Amino acid sequence: MARRVDRASLRPRGGGVREGGLVAWVRSEGFRSFVVSSTDGIIGTAGVLLGFAGAGASSGTLLIASISALVAGSVAGFCSKYAELAAERDAERAVIADEIEDLRDPADDLAALAARFEARGVQPTVAREVAEQLFAHDALDAELEFTHGIDEPTRAVEPLLGAAAGAAAIALGSALPLAILVVYPAAWEEWAVALAVILSLTVAGVLTSVTARTSVWRGLARTVGVGVLTMLATYLAGVLIF
Repeated sequence: MARRVDRASLRPRGGGVREGGLVAWVRSEGFRSFVVSSTDGIIGTAGVLLGFAGAGASSGTLLIASISALVAGSVAGFCSKYAELAAERDAERAVIADEIEDLRDPADDLAALAARFEARGVQPTVAREVAEQLFAHDALDAELEFTHGIDEPTRAVEPLLGAAAGAAAIALGSALPLAILVVYPAAWEEWAVALAVILSLTVAGVLTSVTARTSVWRGLARTVGVGVLTMLATYLAGVLIF
């Protein structure tokens, strides 16, 4: 009698217990990446603002500088993220092409897959039987999923979507301190700019810690600390150079 083995237990190890709804979305890798990118936007804009503020720039100049930082950061973020994701997709496509070629003579791949199952604790006879059944159903799918961890090949549009999301995150992060200062335009001073940035970083730090399920205080110290150091460095540069 054929014995059934839980297919999920044979996949490459990854994630934990699945959750649904809003909690799953907030704790997803995509949302965490969005928050991290928005933090980059906040810190980048903070550096520009405090550098110009240290040089004694007017409120009008600070406004132009912050908008320029928002646009430049978003475009740069889009291009770098697209290049990264497109390169990953190219590498994935190369793996798929290699596997298609290797599966012209599947004996070695079949043995390797069975050995992989055995290494996970499956009995040799069962491991061989499961490998044979998977290969009979879809050999390429079995190789990609269990050997390379590829559940579904990346679609051509996904690098563009990922890059657009990254650019949007950077733009949102850059806009947070700017929005606070626009609401209270009389506060275009160093202390107000720094406070707006720290408030923005606090929000981003809390969200990052929640999505990663780590200590909120440690996340805040890390995120706000990096932001404060950035502002100090650029402010001193503005004071000393100009």
